[in-house]
Amino acid sequence: MALDKTKEADRFMDEYELRIENLKQALGDRRHQLLVSVATISSAYGIWAYGEKHPVGMVLNDIGFQRPLAQRGNFYYINNISEERLANIDGNVLFFLVHGNRRDREILEELQQRPLWRQLKAVQQNQVYFVDAGHWYSMDILAINAIIDDLFKYLVNAP
Repeated sequence: MALDKTKEADRFMDEYELRIENLKQALGDRRHQLLVSVATISSAYGIWAYGEKHPVGMVLNDIGFQRPLAQRGNFYYINNISEERLANIDGNVLFFLVHGNRRDREILEELQQRPLWRQLKAVQQNQVYFVDAGHWYSMDILAINAIIDDLFKYLVNAP
């Protein structure tokens, strides 16, 4: 029985590596120039960003994306980022994780009205993508595939 699980795990890894390679090819050299940020906001923890140790950070590293300085390093996430330090979540592209919680959505709407939010390069260039926190925060293979789907959707297939 254990051998069957090993084969299944190997198959998932092979599929993951193939999808990552396809995404790299679709992005070409552009992937090395993109500064990709991943952040969210919640009523409980404020504004936070994801580091390289978090599964989404590992996926972005596997693709070869650059990350904002504050999101580089061997950590899962940083929380309680003050509005004055919003530059920590800026990049050429910002994937902003959205929770289903009504209060969290209200806080996000309030943040979007703030001048410091509007000063972010990703906001000014219309490169903020609001994505489902459910799969961007998860750690299973289905979630990882959904993240890759979003990366194709917004970075390759977008008009």
